Amino acid sequence: MAAKSRTEIIDDIEDCIGRNGGEFGQWYVGFTASPKIKLFSGHKLKQSGDAWISRLAKDEFEAHEVAEFFRTTRKTKGPGGQPGDNDLYVYAYKMKPHTKP
Repeated sequence: MAAKSRTEIIDDIEDCIGRNGGEFGQWYVGFTASPKIKLFSGHKLKQSGDAWISRLAKDEFEAHEVAEFFRTTRKTKGPGGQPGDNDLYVYAYKMKPHTKP
């Protein structure tokens, strides 16, 4: 997966949200080094039926900026805080009763 720009990642996530139920407040946007582990083990998404997306950013700071944009501007849920080394992926998922948070 090739790294995408901040704008490309924002556009991709907004498109995903629009296609899967566009209330930003029902979505969680975060950053991680391992999106599938974070989504399926950490947040407890189901392998089928749950809406999610992940994109590779150019660096961990850009991944953090994208997540902060969604948390502060679009009012999604998200972790806040600072990225760790190698937190290069931005991910988003639609929260459901079985997901955490």
